[in-house]
Amino acid sequence: MTIKKLTAIILTVTFISNGSLQSYSNSRDRDLTVMTYNMYLGAELGEIFTAPSPGEVVLEVGEAYTDMLAGNVPERIAAIADQIEDGAPVLVGLQEVALWRVGAPFDPAPATSVTYDFLQMLLDELEDRNLHYAAIAIQTNLDAELPGILSPTQALDIRYTDRVVILARTDLPESQFKLDETDAAHFVTNLQVPVLGQVVTVLRGWTSADVKFRGKPYRFVNTHLESFFDLVQYAQANELLQGPANTESALILVGDFNSDAEAGGVSYQILIGSGLTDVWSEANPTAPGLTWPLSGEIPSSEMIPTQRLDLILSRGQVGTPRADVVGEEAADKTPSGLRPSDHAGVIATVVLKP
Repeated sequence: MTIKKLTAIILTVTFISNGSLQSYSNSRDRDLTVMTYNMYLGAELGEIFTAPSPGEVVLEVGEAYTDMLAGNVPERIAAIADQIEDGAPVLVGLQEVALWRVGAPFDPAPATSVTYDFLQMLLDELEDRNLHYAAIAIQTNLDAELPGILSPTQALDIRYTDRVVILARTDLPESQFKLDETDAAHFVTNLQVPVLGQVVTVLRGWTSADVKFRGKPYRFVNTHLESFFDLVQYAQANELLQGPANTESALILVGDFNSDAEAGGVSYQILIGSGLTDVWSEANPTAPGLTWPLSGEIPSSEMIPTQRLDLILSRGQVGTPRADVVGEEAADKTPSGLRPSDHAGVIATVVLKP
């Protein structure tokens, strides 16, 4: 779906301030465009965690790696870069920013040979388009390495590293966009699963940036909540509210929350109940805005999305925002016919208080 309408100029915005109606012209000066995108790591890891035996574990690890390769990561990341180019967001919250590495099978040393670094690949694609973005906040979460059998004659140690990242435009003058500081952390509460006789902690976390946009301070927070266990997700949502979302500045909170907004997911209700505004619902009250799943394990297997997991939430913004789901239409597919991700992205423009 095209999002060029998101950059149209609003000539007049009327909003309530100090109990009175005020009208402002050329409100584009206060329009802030942001995006959230789950890049999709390229495979399903849940089957590894539930494998009943060591033999099944190494087979599932090998299958996950093979599925990732079959998904043509370079094409998919180029398609995500296309969405960023089209929308020109000032800030982008990315989830599942994978780093895949391999090494000799059953080698105790960490695998270091990079197969795909999603972050660097995306930055390179943006640079090729003469777009100026930098990663201003990176949180490394799960970093796990297991042996995997790829075929009867091939085995590798396969290392998967998960990250959440904030990208920011670097071509804006400081009078318009100024980065004050960034922060990042893991959640205290994380899922723990037994794998090959060891307990693996599935670390998740968040990144944040305190920024001044046209002189107004605000905080941008990006996160990815637990998907496999609701009680862990519930605790992580509360940690967000007590931690990075606890600010007096205007707040924009984005991410893959793994809590279906259309079905009234518990974590979603916690966040909305805290006073946050669902930007999609405010901008498109009659449209569902479904974002997941767009595909199966391999992005060529198309699916019809049934849930709205990818959200942009705000506090302290005024005026009616604009929002669009991106990456979900046929025109967004890669040359090989793949979905950019199993998630659609969401882009929105909010109007900040003067």
